Amino acid sequence: MKRDFFIPAYPSPNINMEQSLGVNLLSNIQLTDYFLNSSAHSSKWLKEFTKQMPESIIEELRVIRTIFAHGVILRQYYIKNHDNLNEDWDRFITWWKEMSEEQMLDLLIYGIRETLDYYYQFLPRIPLVEETMEDVSLNEEALKDPVNRRRAIIAVLQSWSVENVEEFQSLYDDLVSVKERIIRLLEGFWHSGFKELWEEEVKWLDEWQQKNNHHISKQYRTNEEALLEVTGLSPDTNELDNLMRAKTMTFIPVINLDRLLIFFNFDQHMYVMFEPSGNTAENQVNALDLTTISPAFEGMGDQTRLQIIGLLAENREMFAQQIVTKLDMKQSTISRHLNQLNKSGIVSIRRVGNTKYFSINKEAIKKMIDMLKILLK
Repeated sequence: MKRDFFIPAYPSPNINMEQSLGVNLLSNIQLTDYFLNSSAHSSKWLKEFTKQMPESIIEELRVIRTIFAHGVILRQYYIKNHDNLNEDWDRFITWWKEMSEEQMLDLLIYGIRETLDYYYQFLPRIPLVEETMEDVSLNEEALKDPVNRRRAIIAVLQSWSVENVEEFQSLYDDLVSVKERIIRLLEGFWHSGFKELWEEEVKWLDEWQQKNNHHISKQYRTNEEALLEVTGLSPDTNELDNLMRAKTMTFIPVINLDRLLIFFNFDQHMYVMFEPSGNTAENQVNALDLTTISPAFEGMGDQTRLQIIGLLAENREMFAQQIVTKLDMKQSTISRHLNQLNKSGIVSIRRVGNTKYFSINKEAIKKMIDMLKILLK
């Protein structure tokens, strides 16, 4: 009989907390892009903000969202290159304005590599992308070659299903122009309403941190335990291993995240972005909004639907006929259960032409897990 005598040992948690205007602004650019592209998640502020946002800023975001992944790449690059994230607006925007052409190239290459890495890890293969990538090297040095970089950018745009690929690709040929677009987006977002929001909320964030600094000084057995204690939320299973292995964990309070968690792992340093709330079990249960969670529990209450969820967990994304074939059931039966899972919020739908791709709504599952963990504390 095989016996396992090796048990993984995780580092002792080293935890801190940091305020960051820059991370807040870049995270809210990400949330705004999600909202503008039909994401269900949004705060009241985001809904009102997008109504008054100048069309020119929305256009900058429409271009930048591709290589820089909704603004996620900009936030990651900013975090990677700063020892002190607690800068005021003037220092934050000056840093972007003073970026050299070499740094801009580094940022662009980082965006290409990260975006295509996401494609290969999480998205179904797209024939057009695969064909383009036959002649592309994702080596950092190779991406400094303009011809190779252009092909890589085309693959990125194809993975986003951009229609006018050639037009978009040409926008990334001029690094000075790319830098100017980024600055216009940051300044436009700040002056269109985020400045006022930040000035209203930063005092409250400071007060929350002062009241909750005792969580940072406590001794925890694992990073996951510290995460639940500080945020009241549980991580996605895809992030759990990186979280547990991180040597340092920095919490950054971010407004408008609601019950979302954002993770960025860099050199075994895990940055956790979350929106502060009360930490008592009663407050956490109330914050979950049981009326929105109960349909998800109902959706799980069927053996066939559980089988479908298991398949989606294993394959990340599938279309209906694939599920029919795997489970050897009638098309009408699978369609009925997929419809129920979608209505309950457990399964999301992505349309490509006439094909619907189904995947697990991880946020809905996380909310269910959060509720169960809170009740069992």
